[in-house]
Amino acid sequence: MDYETVGNMVESSEHEVIVPERVARAAGQTNWFSCCNSNEFIEVSKKFLPGSCVSVYFDRRIARHRYDESVREAILKIAAEEIDCVVGVCAVDQFRLEVDFIGGLGELEEFEQTLGDLSEVYFGSFRGVITTA
Repeated sequence: MDYETVGNMVESSEHEVIVPERVARAAGQTNWFSCCNSNEFIEVSKKFLPGSCVSVYFDRRIARHRYDESVREAILKIAAEEIDCVVGVCAVDQFRLEVDFIGGLGELEEFEQTLGDLSEVYFGSFRGVITTA
């Protein structure tokens, strides 16, 4: 599937989409992005490295929320059920996400130290079938 077709799918999505890029020959390195429309996806696609495997999540498995006690509990629940929970924040780069995998309370408390008041985080499950574009 070409990036223009995926961009059109992003445009028609009712929600922000998450785009992990698994970098080829980089020991598991994954770059994470967030897009709300086709123009953003096209900008993100310009950052993809040659040979990378790119996925696009339209299903809100990883979604943005204001960080509060309910989000904290949800992260810990996912981590307990699935070994870890993907948690990220917006990076300096407009579309890039800084992502961590939280496996329990200690790691979450460490992550919380990096958050400011009224922070928004992306979090969710990273298991299951991955559809690649």
